[in-house]
Amino acid sequence: MYNKPLVVICQAMRAISFGLLFISLLGVLGSSQPEAVTVVLDAGHGGDDTGGIGLNGLVEKDTVLQIAHLIAMEAASVPYIKIVLTRSDDRYLSPAERLVLAQGADLLISLHLDFSYDPRVRGVTAFVPARAEASAQDLAAILRKHLTSATKAPDLGTRTAPLWLRRLSIPAVQLNLGFVTNPDEARKLRQLSHQTRLARAILEGVQEFAMQVQ
Repeated sequence: MYNKPLVVICQAMRAISFGLLFISLLGVLGSSQPEAVTVVLDAGHGGDDTGGIGLNGLVEKDTVLQIAHLIAMEAASVPYIKIVLTRSDDRYLSPAERLVLAQGADLLISLHLDFSYDPRVRGVTAFVPARAEASAQDLAAILRKHLTSATKAPDLGTRTAPLWLRRLSIPAVQLNLGFVTNPDEARKLRQLSHQTRLARAILEGVQEFAMQVQ
């Protein structure tokens, strides 16, 4: 003899378990996580090329390298984004060497700071090569949006310049993250909290762009 109520309960539990498993599988199959994206982060300057030197000892090459490392750390929790650094320490790389490291990547972001003879000038600027593809313009706009939203810095728009990035066949943007000659921005750019804010904003921009191009 068997306990009929117990059998009925067991059968009901199996049915519920199967239903939950089916719903879970549907969720996985229907997820919109983008395909893997390889992002080259190019910390500008390096070695004897210091880049801009600003107020209170702010050095461009060191600041952008620190931000590049912070982006890589933040991206470790995003499984579909792979970060490649053109330089991970204080060394100079020629444009040709940076181009080699960008081979096989999906997009490139070159990190820089800005300089002005007018100490009042501040904000975020994106640069793309002349005759850049629409995808590079889109990437620049998305990155500017996230950066200015996170920092409340003025949006100085996207400009064109005869950059070495023009030799890449992938979306490539140079980001100027603030002015070493502006007292307020130079002070913030030395702070880890502000550098982290910039890093997270750039990563969020990359994630939005990755979703957009799928």
